[in-house]
Amino acid sequence: MNIGTVIKKYRNKRDLTQEQLAEYLNVSVSAVSQWESSKTLPDISTLPVIASFFEITLDELFDRSQNEKEKAIEEYDKLSVEYSNQGNVAKGLELWRQATQKYPGDYHCLNKLAYFLLQTLYCGWDENEIEGNAKECVAISERILRDCTDNDTRNSAIQRLVYVYSFTGTSLANEEKAVEYANMAGSIHISRESLLESAYFTEESKEKKLYTKHRNILTLIDDLTMRMYYSEYESTEDKIKACNAALSMWNALIYDGNYQFFHCRIEKIYTTLAMSYANLKLKEETLNALKKALYHARCFDNLESGEHHYTSIFVNAATSDNKRFSKNYSGTNENDVLRLMGTKAFDFLREDEEFKNIK
Repeated sequence: MNIGTVIKKYRNKRDLTQEQLAEYLNVSVSAVSQWESSKTLPDISTLPVIASFFEITLDELFDRSQNEKEKAIEEYDKLSVEYSNQGNVAKGLELWRQATQKYPGDYHCLNKLAYFLLQTLYCGWDENEIEGNAKECVAISERILRDCTDNDTRNSAIQRLVYVYSFTGTSLANEEKAVEYANMAGSIHISRESLLESAYFTEESKEKKLYTKHRNILTLIDDLTMRMYYSEYESTEDKIKACNAALSMWNALIYDGNYQFFHCRIEKIYTTLAMSYANLKLKEETLNALKKALYHARCFDNLESGEHHYTSIFVNAATSDNKRFSKNYSGTNENDVLRLMGTKAFDFLREDEEFKNIK
C-alpha cells in the first residue's frame, strides 16, 4: 500500500472530501488528488503535517507496519506449504497458532488455523484432542462467517463447518447443522471454476480458458470416481464393479498413463480393489491389484520436482506441481500399501512366494 492509498484510507475514515482535506492541509485539491492517484508524492515537509492531522505515526503513513505484516504472513505461508507437503499437520497447526497470536484479527491466519484444526480429525489423534480441535475449528469458522466479507475465506469456513458437523468422531456431529451450512454454498454450476470457463473469451485469454477447462475436467473426474469407490455397497462384488468402473473412466481420460498427481488416486482404487479381492480370497486378482497399487504409489512418491503438464489431449493444458501437494499424513504412499499388506485380510497369502516378492 503506497502513501496515496494510505491518505485516501484515512481521509475516508474521517469522512472528508478531497476538497475538505486540501483545506485543512492548506494545499490545492489537485495536490490531494494526485497524491491519492499516486501521480505525485507529498512534499517531505508536508508528511509530518499529514501524519499529525490523521493522528498516526510516520510509520503508519508509510504503511511500514502493514508491509512487515504481509512479509511475515508470506513466510508463514511458505512454511505452511512445506508442512502440508510433508503431511506434518502438528507443525502446521503450531505455525498458525503462532501467527494468530501475533495477528489475532487477520482472517487469512484464522482461516489457515481452522484448516489445520480440521485436518487433525483425520490423523488418528487422541479423542480428547480431536474433540477440542473440532470445537475450536467451529468457533473460528463461525466467527469468520459472522465478521469476514472475503468470499473465498467465507466459503472455506462453510466447507469446514459441513465437514466438522458431519464427522461422527466427535460430540459435534449434527446432520441438521451440516445440511444448513451446505445449503449456504453455491451450486456446482455457479462455482468460480465453472464460470471462469465462460468468463475468458478473448484471444489473449485463450490459454487461461483451456487451462481452466482441463483443470475442471480433472477435478470433476476425480470427484466422480471418489464418490464411486468410497461409497458403501451391499456386496463386495458391487464394490469391485465400482472400482473397475472408476478405473475405466481414469484410463479413458489419461490414456497415456501420465497421471502425475492422480497416481495417488489410482493407487487408492487399486488398494481398495486388493482389499475387496482379498475378502473374497481371490488370489490372482488380489496379487494383480497389489502390484498395480504399488506401481502407482511409487510413481506418486517419485514424481519429479517442479511443474509438469499432463500429456493426454483431454487435459494437456493442465499442470501438476508436487510442491503444492497437501496431505494429512507423513510417510510415503508405498509404505501405506505395504502396511495394508500386513493386515489380517491378506493372511491367506502370507506364505505365497509371489506375495512375499511383492512385499
